Amino acid sequence: MMRRVGAISALRPRGHTAYTVSKGAVMALTKAFAVDHGADGIRANVSCRDRRMRPWSMREARPDRPVRPVVRLSCLSARVPAWDIGGAVRFLLSDQARYITGQVLVVDGGATRVGPSPASQ
Repeated sequence: MMRRVGAISALRPRGHTAYTVSKGAVMALTKAFAVDHGADGIRANVSCRDRRMRPWSMREARPDRPVRPVVRLSCLSARVPAWDIGGAVRFLLSDQARYITGQVLVVDGGATRVGPSPASQ
């Protein structure tokens, strides 16, 4: 099983061209690897999270601090806990996902669906 970490920046660019292109390349590599090595029984998937939802930014979320914009920018109006991202990755590595390969699993609370346009940032 090959698993890579992508970012929603490749799905919904907001500037940062080099970063966006590199994450898009990770997705393309994963899909190509799945095609090339599927017959060998090797699965390849990529998980993507919002680049604003990093572990150190999660620590910033406290009741005594104002809600940061990322919360309002997701369909679920919530930050995605690192545990949920890890759970999605764990699923992809499990036998329950034995027939899943070449896929991009986005764990972002719907941020890729409702985020601001590049011009508004």
